[in-house]
Amino acid sequence: MATPGQLCIISADYRKELLQELEFLHVNSLFITDQTVGMQEDEVEPAWAQCVWRSVQALEIASIGDAQRKLKAIAPSWRYYSDQFNRRGTLIAEGLNLAKPSRPFRFPARGEKDSPPVFTLASPGLVLYSHEIHRPTFDGKVAFFEDKFVPPSRAYLKLWEALTVLGDWPRNGETVADLGSSPGSWSWALAELGAHVLSVDRSKLSEELRKYRNIEFTSGDAFAFEPRKMDWVFSDVICYPEKLYEYMQRWLESGLCEKFVCSVKFAGSPDHQLVDRFRKIPHSRIVHLSHNKNEVTWIRHPKQGAGP
Repeated sequence: MATPGQLCIISADYRKELLQELEFLHVNSLFITDQTVGMQEDEVEPAWAQCVWRSVQALEIASIGDAQRKLKAIAPSWRYYSDQFNRRGTLIAEGLNLAKPSRPFRFPARGEKDSPPVFTLASPGLVLYSHEIHRPTFDGKVAFFEDKFVPPSRAYLKLWEALTVLGDWPRNGETVADLGSSPGSWSWALAELGAHVLSVDRSKLSEELRKYRNIEFTSGDAFAFEPRKMDWVFSDVICYPEKLYEYMQRWLESGLCEKFVCSVKFAGSPDHQLVDRFRKIPHSRIVHLSHNKNEVTWIRHPKQGAGP
């Protein structure tokens, strides 16, 4: 079996979307299981993958003991992802120093970027492993300790996840725009970070948010908000994705902001061509988060590479 350069974890609910995207991208899939896709290419990050392992390495093994000896020689501790040949993989894992299972994060969260490498079995005699996991957890499932009292909805969880994936977030005193903000969960999360939030929507924010002096609410159309100097721009607005793309082009052309986090929502089947247009914007990623539904999240930040 050829070694995949990239291993994608499949979200059970969005398997069809991922496979359609890979077909659109003309990606050479080396194998597809119930939970993973092995890709020969390691250049494009599929948006609909639940998690992505990059720079995947292969390790041939003759036995369970041989696997344990070889893995210990590579790293002192490991994480195990159960996909195929689960019994054999579990026996290998039992002889290793395994990292503790992921716990819910308290936001702001570091994720698991400094955690040990992860391995899985592609066949009884072949281990696949990676040191480069491009999500907060090795399986892409991200849980947070939630605030169940103040936020008007749980939509803030996908914002927390996006910022955790990015590894950056607004700091105290920065000015941010939250476009299409009602009922206000994203504005709440941003205000809690200490940012000054310009919150824009036709509908009012939740009553519980009136106590936040750093939330400045403006009633109106989110897309009528003209670009101005901002540290960040956020949007969870419900709209046609083409309209969002065109509006964000105005911001990018203005040069007045460099950091964006926006939900790209679909009424039906996703537009893979449009998703790819967001992906190709310099310094961008577009990902399906574990807290997303029929939508993906566009993240644009100078710390990310200039390429797609």
